[in-house]
Parts: sequence; structure tokens; C-alpha cells
Amino acid sequence: MEFLAPGSLWLLLLGIIPVLLYLVRRRSKKVRVSTLAFFRMLAQEHQEAAWMRRLKRFLSFILTLLLLILPILALARLFMNYGDIEKHRTVVILLDRSASMAAQDEAGESRLHAAKQILRTRLERLPEEVGVALIAYDQRAEVLQPRTTRRRELLAALDQITIRPVADRKDVAVEAVQMATQLAPPSVVWHFSDELLGDAIQGAELKERNMALPSASNFGITTMNLRTVPLQNGRFDLFIRIALNRDSAESVDVRLEVSVGGIPSQVREFTLKPSEENALSLRVNGSRGQLLRLSVTGKNDDLALDNDISLPLPDARPILAAWIRPDDAEDPYTRLALSSLQESGSFELLKGNPSAWPLSEKVDAVIFDHWLPETWPENLPGVVINPPTFSGTPFSVRTLSAPIPYDNVRSNREDHPVLFRVSTGRVALTQTALYETKGSLETLWTAGRDPVLSAGEIGGRRIVMMGFSPKLSERLPLTASFPILMGNALFWCVEPMREKDQPLLHHTGDLVKVSGDSISWSSRGTRDWETQKFPLTSSLIEMDHVGSWETSTGEKGGAALLSAHETNLATLNKDNAGDTAYFDVSGRSPTHFRSWILALILCVLIVESWLFHRHAVY
Repeated sequence: MEFLAPGSLWLLLLGIIPVLLYLVRRRSKKVRVSTLAFFRMLAQEHQEAAWMRRLKRFLSFILTLLLLILPILALARLFMNYGDIEKHRTVVILLDRSASMAAQDEAGESRLHAAKQILRTRLERLPEEVGVALIAYDQRAEVLQPRTTRRRELLAALDQITIRPVADRKDVAVEAVQMATQLAPPSVVWHFSDELLGDAIQGAELKERNMALPSASNFGITTMNLRTVPLQNGRFDLFIRIALNRDSAESVDVRLEVSVGGIPSQVREFTLKPSEENALSLRVNGSRGQLLRLSVTGKNDDLALDNDISLPLPDARPILAAWIRPDDAEDPYTRLALSSLQESGSFELLKGNPSAWPLSEKVDAVIFDHWLPETWPENLPGVVINPPTFSGTPFSVRTLSAPIPYDNVRSNREDHPVLFRVSTGRVALTQTALYETKGSLETLWTAGRDPVLSAGEIGGRRIVMMGFSPKLSERLPLTASFPILMGNALFWCVEPMREKDQPLLHHTGDLVKVSGDSISWSSRGTRDWETQKFPLTSSLIEMDHVGSWETSTGEKGGAALLSAHETNLATLNKDNAGDTAYFDVSGRSPTHFRSWILALILCVLIVESWLFHRHAVY
């Protein structure tokens, strides 16, 4: 037998009082009376032996002690423990509801459902006097039920927990648990997840149960990037990564299907090995607003939340750039290259001389042609062509007194976006300036030993430096490489700014600012894509679905898991199983004596009343 609240046992010291009253006897006192007839009559009615009087007095003493001791035992919560039962005042349940807990076993039971079943049975063995708090977490932690002794409310909150297609953050969960365990110590934390916390909890006992599958195989999309193709309307470059979890027992054949506007576009089939990640670059065609959908299928996949991506194709808004050059005649080759960009419909141009600087109109980028301002504009990307002598921030330039022609240039970064589809081997140019590369400015072309083309980021803005003159160059301005080079440079410079204007693919769990009174989600259902409509009560919504969305005002976007951590399902083994014996509920449940003690107190009161009033026990 044990006590859940042994601190109440000090009240047993009050038993000293009836013991002293029993041991200390008052002496008889002689009193003179006028007659003894009345007392003789009482003596005849209550003639008892001495031993009977002593027995009645002892029985009265025992009943008094029982009326004192039994309520104290009820306060101390006496119970019989047949196994491991909780001796803490507070139990904090920490339950993982992230995407990986949706992994299913052979019977189709998710890890979250299995954890809830174990919790229900374990709570039946928990003393009713122990307070329980419930915290569920994914990317954020949420206290679903504060500390309570009402099991019905707790079980109702437990039933409402569902899988959220969001990656988990153990640090956020630990922070929430640390605060909950300090409210009513001593506390114990019950953690149910497919990944153990280890020694992360301080100041409280931690009991963990690993809900991972004994064997797991899962593949999914972990990375996706979509960008418009420079100078080509309606064409997009798609980059994705597909990975297989490390603990997979064997390789898996995977099929990737790409569709645009509901029409199948491309299919790729390949084999993934355990812990292998396959990167793919695809080119897709489509128009603004059409839905791009990716679906990965194959055998032996335990988690479906990372297999699909759906989002609307972005609106390729034309780039607005300003071309600033001195008052002398325009470089005809630069004008020809910029005109070809305008004709493609992806570029708009404002022309002016240095007197128009600073610009009164907001532009995406600026082209400085043989002229530089005294102060470089903040947060404005730019392309510098044939720069004049300049000393300051963010670079230093010195104009050559005699331009130097080069029959060829050497490329240092063929894979840089600025050199995309540019035929470097056919380029001949004339160097007109020497400049010093600073910050992250990276040399792309070298003529002799000097850089003639560089690109990088300085002070939070992208810059492309061209230390040559298109007009004086021979095999550059009249080739297709120069317009492509100018288009790549402008698109690359403004890319970070343009991404803010496009309906990007968000990670699930992100907060997105929207407008309207409702939002419709298109998500993968049991058979096909299904649409659900939800009311909007705030201008900020959380991406809590995998699929594409559209508000009542026409705003569009998409959300996907895209988490290598969640895709990489771990397996269960004897080293990471956690406290399985602690959560074994096959033994007998503990016996609580509170109701028995209360019934015994009632019986003692009845017996005492009967003896006192019926048989004059005193």
C-alpha cells in the first residue's frame, strides 16, 4: 500500500488528544445530597460488571480514533499498487502531430492513432487525483488541455488531435513543456513521437514511447524551385529533389508525373536507393494561373503527405528598367539588344540621361551605360556597361586610356545564371575598364588576367559589371549571345524582388497574408484532387493543407511539406524504443481505497450512534 499525498499524514498527531483523554482518568468526587433514592434507582437499572464498563470505555476510545484516522487516510489517498503507477502531482502529455506521424503500418493505422490508443489505456491506470495537461506540437506547440483532473475533458481534447502536414520542431515543444512542468511539481512528461527527445527536458522526469514503424520505406519531394525562362513567355524551369528515407530496406522504383492545367505534360521513371536524393531539372510550358501539379508514385510508401505538389503558374510581369547614359549618341548595339528584349514582352524600358537622376519613377533595375552616379542607389539592382572612372562604394573603376581587344574570353562559371545559353567560346570583345571586385562580386569572364564580366551581391543588391564596350567589340554585339546576356543579367538582378510579387510555393506551417472572406483548398483526396472551402476570419492564414489555394478575391498560391526531415522516416529498434515497459498496460490496475474508507467512516458513525444512544456507551 502507498499514499499519493503522504504530506497529510502529519494530522495523525492529533490522535494524541484522545489517547491522553483515555489514559487520564478523573477521580470520583464526594458530594452531599439530600436523598440517595434516585441514585439507587439508577444503579439498579445499570448494574454492570467492572469489565463490561472497561470494555465499553475502550470501544468508545477505538471509535474515536477511527473517526480521526480514517479521514486522514482518505486525504493521504491510500491505494494498493500492483505495478508502476504515477507518484507525481502532474503528468504532462506531449504528443507529436507532425506529418511523419501519419505514417501507416500494414493494418493502415497511423502513428498518431496508435499513440492515442496507448494513452487512453495508460490514463485508465492513472490515479484520478493526479492532474494531467495535454500539449500537441508540430512546428508550434499548442496547449490543448491545461492541467485538470477531469478525465472526460482530457479524453475529449485527445480525440480532437489530428495530423497536420507540417514539419516538427522539438525545441518549441521542449520550451512549452518546461513551462507546464513548473506549475504543479513534481511532474512527469509522457512523450509520444517517432523521434526521442533524449535529455532535452530539465527539471522533470521524462518517459518516452517511440511510435516509429519497425520497418519504414518512404519517398517524397523535398525541394522544388520554379522560375520563368528569360526571354521566353510561358516557359518555366522546374527544379525538384526526390529522396528515399535512409532506413528503407531496399531500393524503390519511382514514377514522377507532371501536369499543367490538368493535362499530362511529362513523366519520369527512375530508381531510388536508401538515403539517395535524385535532382531533376525540367522545362514546362503553360500560361498564367494554370495549375502545375507534381505527383510521385511507387510501391512501399508509408507516408503520402510528401508525394504531391500543386500551385498556380506565376504571372510573368514585365521588368521595368531605366537606361541611363550620357548625352552623346546611343550605342546602337546596346539599343538593339534592349529592343529585342522589349519585343519579347518580358521587358519595359525607360531611357534618360544623367540629368534625370535620381529617378522619379520606381523601377525594378537600372542600366548604367558609360556613366555612374556619385552615390549608388540603395536596394536597387543594376547592370553597369563600359563604366567610367569611379572611386567609391560599392566598387572602384579605372578607364583604360587605350581599349584592349581580345579574340576570346575565358569563362570561370559556365553554370552561372547570367551565362545561361550564352556561347562563351564565340565571344570576342574590347576591354575598356579595370575594376576591383568587392564583397561577393564573382568573376564570370576573364580577358587576359583581368575580369571583364562579374556578378554578385553588394550591400543587399545584385550587380552585374561589364568592363567592355559592345560598340567596340567585334564578335559580341552582332551575335545572339549579347541580347541573351543582357536579358539574363536583368532577370538575375531582379529575381529576389520578383519572387515577392509572384504566388510562391509556401512550406506548410507558414503564415501568409491574404484578403477576402473565404479560401478554397485543392488537395489530394482518396481518389483524386478535391476542393474544400473555408471561411476567412483573419488577414493571416496558416498553410495547413498540401495543395493549391485561392481566396474569394482571386489571390492564389500553393503549399507543400518539402521537408527532408519528415520524409526521412526512421525505424524502431531496441536502442531507440523508449520506455516501453513503463507504458505496458497489461498488468492489474491499482486499487484505490478512498471510496472504501468513506464507506467505513459512515459505518463507524452509525455504530457509534447506535452504541451511544442505545447502550449508553460513554
